Amino acid sequence: MRRFVVIGRTARSTPDFKLQDLPGTSGRLDVLVRCVRAALLCSHTIRDDTIVYLVMLGGPPRALRIDGALAQYVRPDERNLAVLVQKALSRVTSAEGFVELRQGIAVAAGGLDVVLADLGESSPYVLDEAGVDVREATLSTPRPVFFCGDHLGLDDAARAALSPLSPSPVSVGPVSVHAEDAITIVANELDRRRANFR
Repeated sequence: MRRFVVIGRTARSTPDFKLQDLPGTSGRLDVLVRCVRAALLCSHTIRDDTIVYLVMLGGPPRALRIDGALAQYVRPDERNLAVLVQKALSRVTSAEGFVELRQGIAVAAGGLDVVLADLGESSPYVLDEAGVDVREATLSTPRPVFFCGDHLGLDDAARAALSPLSPSPVSVGPVSVHAEDAITIVANELDRRRANFR
């Protein structure tokens, strides 16, 4: 089981954004929904070995969990993914931890702290341009978790929260790429490694 945690420093955590102008009204939530597509979806199917967490910090902190093994009707286009997030944000409660809204989709009041509590035992990595190339890195299994930032990257607060986990920094190559492209590269590397051991 692989997991990706995407931290949106400005991503709106309330449902009052416009679907027809997602980049302009959502605090760049569009970056996060593209990361969902990159992590969970491949041609004609959904990855059943992947869980994606979105941490939205543009307002009261909120977190969304999408489990590829359980979720249904997750579409690849940005608008439908944004609708999924919008509906989830409209149903946040004050309950502790994640609350399942429908099969495979859960939301929580809280940010990275709630996600870290939900992860349990894992092998943590942080996507970092200064890290070891992912093609050369030793990627522990069976529970790797990759943390990445949005278009602004990870801030000092996120790095401090992750510090107790001692995540290994990994890079996806010599050129800076978009967050969703970095996730695609990591997912592809994991696919290649799994194929070599079948």
